[in-house]
Amino acid sequence: MAVASVKSQILSGLKWNSLSVFATRGTDFLVKLVLARLLLPEAFGVVGMAMVIIGFLGVVSDMGLFNALVQKKQDAQTDDRYATAFWLLLALATGFVISFFVFLSPLGASFYNEPKLIPILNALSIYLFFSISDIVPRVILTRQLNFKKLVRISISGTAVSSVIAVVLALSGFGVWSLVMKYLVSAVTVSASYWLNIGWKPRFVFRRELLVQMAGYSTYTQINSILFYFRHNLDYLIIGKLMSAHVLGVYTLAFTLSEVLRAQLYSIFNKVFFPIYSKVQDDREQIKNYYLKIMKLTAILTFPVSIISIGLAEDLILVFFGEKWLEAVAPLQILSVASMIFAISGTPAEVLKGIGKPSVGFYLNLLNTFVVAVPLIYLGMKHFGLVGVAFAVCIHYTTSRISYHYFMKKYIQVTNKEVFEALKPPLFAAAIMFSIIYCIKMLDLKPIFNILFAGTAGLLAYSLYLIGEFKLAFIQLKKR
Repeated sequence: MAVASVKSQILSGLKWNSLSVFATRGTDFLVKLVLARLLLPEAFGVVGMAMVIIGFLGVVSDMGLFNALVQKKQDAQTDDRYATAFWLLLALATGFVISFFVFLSPLGASFYNEPKLIPILNALSIYLFFSISDIVPRVILTRQLNFKKLVRISISGTAVSSVIAVVLALSGFGVWSLVMKYLVSAVTVSASYWLNIGWKPRFVFRRELLVQMAGYSTYTQINSILFYFRHNLDYLIIGKLMSAHVLGVYTLAFTLSEVLRAQLYSIFNKVFFPIYSKVQDDREQIKNYYLKIMKLTAILTFPVSIISIGLAEDLILVFFGEKWLEAVAPLQILSVASMIFAISGTPAEVLKGIGKPSVGFYLNLLNTFVVAVPLIYLGMKHFGLVGVAFAVCIHYTTSRISYHYFMKKYIQVTNKEVFEALKPPLFAAAIMFSIIYCIKMLDLKPIFNILFAGTAGLLAYSLYLIGEFKLAFIQLKKR
């Protein structure tokens, strides 16, 4: 694939997916601010319990087919692969909906000892159905690197669902305003995918095509399950051992700490997994992309994390009120965890793109059951939400270190190259934190701490790194 073509597709992907973050995730974040003001922590906790179950089954139902279909090179059998995958996924989606109404919803409610979950899980099974049924359309647009359409579809779903959620919350619908946000978004997005792809599934089902993809999809599927399980262990354990109120508080802290980092990670994953797949034989080019993305992610994530660490209490009081003050300490610790996660770039996408999904699988397996499970359980049992937050920090750290070892092995990334990439944002973050800390010593009111300390810290950070930020984009464009 020509370098100029790859560069053009990367820039297009970054542009449209960045727009998606600001339009969809920004809107989503603002809506959550409004809903947090209107609703109690219990509402967020109950929906959080339900979404752990729904999200897990969504990952399971994918069967690794999304990644396998994207990674598979185009050939004469591509359309048959799409059709076969579609009919299999449609059958699974229908089966899941029936299963929820028959026995899965009561089981989920029994696990959490929360009867309110039964109707909520039944309703969210419809969300799961639409999320599964549009996997093939998403594959087609992703393979085309048609990020413009993907973003427009995402924006439409967010806009419609956000308006409806706020109206319902203002009308006193409580937890159902959150449930309807998921449902409306799924229906809107799914319909938009099908209207935009210009493809209809033929009545074809070829078992041998599924078998051909099984080697790749099996590892990516199990890896996705482990990744989801590891990243939702905290929600699962808190929901099981504690109350919906406690889970709601933790959900807010985690959402705020991940507000930007997770979305940047999502952008770069969406853009670079298909790119890594296309240039999978050019390891030097992959390494250059990997280092540039590592640097950009750190530059963009660190200031938000530093503000959350230094001004957590002020942010909670001003934007959410005293009923959410229990989220302050977890927010600070999880913001450190977010910085740790951000400094590793996109290693999982590199491994998938170069055809090494098994490596990511084994790394996730070890980190999940040797590190994450025992630490989160012990942290919750002995230290509450603070203990869980520290456990997340530790298992993020072990995960990033292990991934780095294999980046050194497969794309020859050196420790020196990583240090050079991360040195500017780390130094700028230290300056920013020092400024915020000094202004906080003046003991101003929360709103003034946010305005003065936050603005001064961001200004210092931006002035220090503006040259580095421009250079990172220039270097990325040159590749």
